Amino acid sequence: MRRAVSATGLSRHRAGFGWTVVPAPGSILASTRVASWDPEPDYFHHWTRDAAIALAAIPAAIAAEPEPEPEAFWRQAVVDHIRFSLAISDPNRRGPEFNPLKTTATGAFRPYLRPDAELAALGGQAWLAEPRCAADGGPDLERWGRPQFDGPALRAAALIRLGELMPEAQGPEAARLIARDLDFTLAMAGAPCLGPWEEEPARRSSFTLIAQCDALDLGARHLGRADLAEAAATLAGLIAGAADPVSGGWRESLEAAPGALDAATVLALVQAGRMDGPFALTAPRSRATMAALETLFAGLYPLNRDRAAPALGRWAGDVFFGGNPWFPVTLGFAEAHYRIAAATGEAAEFDRAEALMAVVEDLAPEGDDLPEQADRETGAPSSCLGLSWSAAAYLAAAAARDQALASR
Repeated sequence: MRRAVSATGLSRHRAGFGWTVVPAPGSILASTRVASWDPEPDYFHHWTRDAAIALAAIPAAIAAEPEPEPEAFWRQAVVDHIRFSLAISDPNRRGPEFNPLKTTATGAFRPYLRPDAELAALGGQAWLAEPRCAADGGPDLERWGRPQFDGPALRAAALIRLGELMPEAQGPEAARLIARDLDFTLAMAGAPCLGPWEEEPARRSSFTLIAQCDALDLGARHLGRADLAEAAATLAGLIAGAADPVSGGWRESLEAAPGALDAATVLALVQAGRMDGPFALTAPRSRATMAALETLFAGLYPLNRDRAAPALGRWAGDVFFGGNPWFPVTLGFAEAHYRIAAATGEAAEFDRAEALMAVVEDLAPEGDDLPEQADRETGAPSSCLGLSWSAAAYLAAAAARDQALASR
């Protein structure tokens, strides 16, 4: 994860686009890998959602690297990330009138250029609906799935929680970014958009709704704003409509059919980290969602045969790169079980988390990079071979394990 943060020493040249990008201080790359969908995907971008998840894992990163120099790096990373985020979401900034890559892209790459009209329309709160930007802070010049509303909510929640732990997440700049993110989340609360997996069509995914509800509730208490508290309560009532009569858990979205579950819902619950209320990790619907998904994937993937716990994927019909187990998902479920164990003292929950971590240990390749996926049959690394989200998820799960051990 450290290599992905403020990676100013890296450079990415996309020859087909004629586009060279050098990451800016404060950016967090979804991956430092240089690839062009050949077949490894090109994740050399700053995703707001992925960056917020990495931001939330910084205390765990500091604990994992207790020496003074690494701690100074991470503290400066928070400062730089706040400034970078303010710059890319500046409401007074305007998008370019035309895509500058039109003059440099080869014929084969021009179909992937973002339309001029989309870029020219950027300004105001529209910047916050952008799922990602170029690592140098420029607008995303490629076609991609938009809009997405989860990133600002996750970032606001991460910063509010970080502010309780370190002064670098406090102060006027942090306050300005938190307020900007919360105002956007308030404006978009409950509106359809693309979910965390960026799949059409736009809908009211449980992941986004839970992230929004968590941020608004935190913001209401942090800022003393009644409008945020009212919106959080309204969202909680809306999410109740995603209750699944089949599993007893939460459906993927308000629009999803009965029995349609998605691991992203659990990841949203993990990011919120609550231990009371309807979205607590210990709540019956949270546990039911986890249990149903674990049972599903245990039988879906051949590599899970004879395992004590399954490698976990996103949803039953996933076909991205063949539809495989995802490291961030398996690690997120492990973190959830560790946190439940710490809160309840249930030995079975700790044992389940340990079994999931053993799956990760078994599937992880040698070296210090964790891939995005593992092949559903062979377990070989698949898709992106070094994902920042995977690293952040590992740090968070390891920190939750420490907490569970300390509570035993």
